[in-house]
Amino acid sequence: MEQVKSWVLSAGAVVLALLILATLVRAVLGPRFTDRIVAVNVISTLVIAELMLLSVWLREDFLVDIALVFALLSFLAVVVASRLVIIRQRKRREDQRKKGRENGHDT
Repeated sequence: MEQVKSWVLSAGAVVLALLILATLVRAVLGPRFTDRIVAVNVISTLVIAELMLLSVWLREDFLVDIALVFALLSFLAVVVASRLVIIRQRKRREDQRKKGRENGHDT
């Protein structure tokens, strides 16, 4: 039974590692900033899953604590990045409205 558990955990770790690599490609090549934010969020989630697998495999409880702290930090990072996107979009809209008014268009 222990051998099956070890095999399943190692296979899961390999699958998660491959998913992290595929998502990393998306994060680098993403055409928009929002695509990159989502990809980084997915990578964070997959890393948390890897930490949980490692915690079960090594029977180390402190890894669960690390995963929880990482999840909280990941959430905060996504919130901050989302706020930056919103601020950037508002600034672009205001700039477009100012340019439209300067050109004689009322919008």
